[in-house]
Amino acid sequence: MTHSHIIAYHSCILTWLSTLPNALPAAKPVPNCHMACHIYDYLKLFGPVHLWWCFPFEHLIGHLQHLPINHKFGM
Repeated sequence: MTHSHIIAYHSCILTWLSTLPNALPAAKPVPNCHMACHIYDYLKLFGPVHLWWCFPFEHLIGHLQHLPINHKFGM
């Protein structure tokens, strides 16, 4: 993930959000639109998304759910 890719993402998302009302007048802003702007900050802080998204953890939880257990806490 290069700095130029991060800047390009930020530019694209801001352009999309600013042109959305003209392209789709009935569309209402939703929290995901706001969060999409923060991905820029996270890319700068943490690098590529695959390094910090939660899907790998969800995948691990799926594996843990299939492990045999004895249904006794701490044993």
